[in-house]
Parts: sequence; C-alpha cells; structure tokens
Amino acid sequence: MKIISYVILTFALVNISFAGDKTEWKSFFPQQMTAKALMTTCASSYMSSTGRQRQKYCSGFISGVEESIRLLGKQTIAPKICLPKGKTSSQFTDIYMTYASRKTTDLSKPAALIVIEALQHAFPCPEAD
Repeated sequence: MKIISYVILTFALVNISFAGDKTEWKSFFPQQMTAKALMTTCASSYMSSTGRQRQKYCSGFISGVEESIRLLGKQTIAPKICLPKGKTSSQFTDIYMTYASRKTTDLSKPAALIVIEALQHAFPCPEAD
C-alpha cells in the first residue's frame, strides 16, 4: 500500500507539470487509471500533438512507478524486483506494453499494479541460496 501512495504522489507532481498544457484528452487520477486505459494511452500515435502528450504521460506514469520502487529500497515489493541501472523510460514502456498485451493480464486492475507486475516479470531478483 505504501508503494501505491508513493506512486500517487509522483504522478500528482507529473500532472502539475502538464497543468499549463491545454490538451483535449481526458486526464486520469493515477489511482483511478486501469491498466487498459494506460495501455491505450501508451499506444497513442506520435503523429498528433495529443498522441505525443499521451506518450509523455505514459512514459511519466511508468517511470514514476519505477522510481517509486527504487525509492522504497528494500521495503515491501522492492526485494522482488531487481531493477537494472541504465534503462530508459521507453524501455520500461516497452516492457509494460509487452506484459499488458498478454492474454492472461487482467487489464481491469489498476495501472500501477500491472506496471509493478510487468517489472517483476522482467526483472526478478535471483533467488538466494
């Protein structure tokens, strides 16, 4: 639950940075966004201004979850995810999109939860002997 609180705070800050931008697409409160809505946002085209803004939101959302996991250190969920250094936000977005596209992924769950599942799947920590 702590991680979700950190994620929400991170996205509130991201949303403030876009507050001056008058985009026409519906914005979401991060705790209300489903994995399906995030996937749709991430799949937006760069061909339009709105699509580029959606892509930025997607990247910021996923990067916020990733950063929250790093900030938590060895608490709660972090020991199950060994995030490598040097990955870009677009690489994390690709990981999310691949994971979310699987037939077994429940896209009705909160987006942040599915991002965490995708990162756990992509970067599991080696088991201790």
